[in-house]
Amino acid sequence: MSNIDFTQAVTAADALTSNKARLMEELARLRWNAETGGIQMPDQTFVRTDRETRAALTEAVNALKAGLMQGPVPWKMAHGWEDLTQESLEEMTIAVAGHVQACFAAERATQAQIEASEIPASFDTAAAFEAALNAAQSPL
Repeated sequence: MSNIDFTQAVTAADALTSNKARLMEELARLRWNAETGGIQMPDQTFVRTDRETRAALTEAVNALKAGLMQGPVPWKMAHGWEDLTQESLEEMTIAVAGHVQACFAAERATQAQIEASEIPASFDTAAAFEAALNAAQSPL
């Protein structure tokens, strides 16, 4: 009779599931960092993309459209204060929304790759996410 406790053995299926779960956690962190890390506008202005800034941008655009406030709107950017027009706020809001959408599309595409991976221990999550994000941000 053996003293080996086979209930503690890790099966290949358990290891596969565990490795994929670890990769999914890493992927979620990568997406969050990209999503909230900010973007460069075409004029090289850096725009924050954290959730509070996204809500404030949307609120300002909606308030301007509804006539609840008048532009230009004083706005604290990463580099300092600017007076923003409704048009510039809308451009930033559109760019930020597109960035966020691309981040989630990249996470979804990378997740599908992880799920299909037969050897998740060798899967490069960061490289796969970066490639998917670049593809999601490319114009059609």
